[in-house]
Amino acid sequence: MNSSRLKDLVQPMSLSHVLAVARLDLTLLLRNRSVLFSVVGMPLLFGGMLFGFRGQETGGLDMALFAGTGYLAFFLVFAVFMNLVSVFTARREDLTLKRLRSGSLSDSEVFGGSLVVSGAIYLIQALLLVVVLGTALGGPWPANPLLMLAGMLAGVVVFALLAFAISGLTPNADMAQLTVVPVMFASMAGSGVMFPLEFLPGAAREAAGMLPLSPLVDIVRTGYFGQDHTVGGTQSDIGFVEAWIRCLKPFAVFALWTVVGLWSARRWFRWEPRHA
Repeated sequence: MNSSRLKDLVQPMSLSHVLAVARLDLTLLLRNRSVLFSVVGMPLLFGGMLFGFRGQETGGLDMALFAGTGYLAFFLVFAVFMNLVSVFTARREDLTLKRLRSGSLSDSEVFGGSLVVSGAIYLIQALLLVVVLGTALGGPWPANPLLMLAGMLAGVVVFALLAFAISGLTPNADMAQLTVVPVMFASMAGSGVMFPLEFLPGAAREAAGMLPLSPLVDIVRTGYFGQDHTVGGTQSDIGFVEAWIRCLKPFAVFALWTVVGLWSARRWFRWEPRHA
């Protein structure tokens, strides 16, 4: 395999090395206003929109709460996917990745440090939104937060792998904001963020349920409301164990996308500029 390509994401990692890369990522993120806005500003904008949905109903729920639980999943696209595509494309083009790799860091440590920062930002955003839903919007507190957390962590892994792959297909840092658009719009329009997938005809509903964000929307809503909100679910009240059982299919979809993401990242990710 070409030495500029990704060798292996599954390698032993040193915690000190991962944290060193994480500190670098956080420092650079705070200095980049455009990336900082897409990671922090866009979720704040979407969160503010929820207040305009109060009093309306969709899918048998208050629309503000329905959309808000969708945003708990959708924020992953900003904090992890869009952020990592921009970060790794820019670092590849200015040779930062090549320098990092030539030192003592393994491939997995370079990725792990960036993943820690993006994942932490996403989880903080989600926690803040849960507080808004439970206070200002009058919603319940999560019925199954452990299920929600497991789904979010699985989503972080999947969208990070997809970000690594897409960054390899992105010509330069300026194009990074464009190459993420198809995934962003597909996630918003077809993953049940704003409207129930049950509104779609059968074949379209099944296809939409296989999008990479759809399983997270199902898991988060099921965990938040304590009801079956998986594709085709009855929205009936369910217990702690039954919620995990109902979410086995969404987790299986995540497992499939993990395999796709690993294959894509190994095939398309590049450590050196595309013109090299």
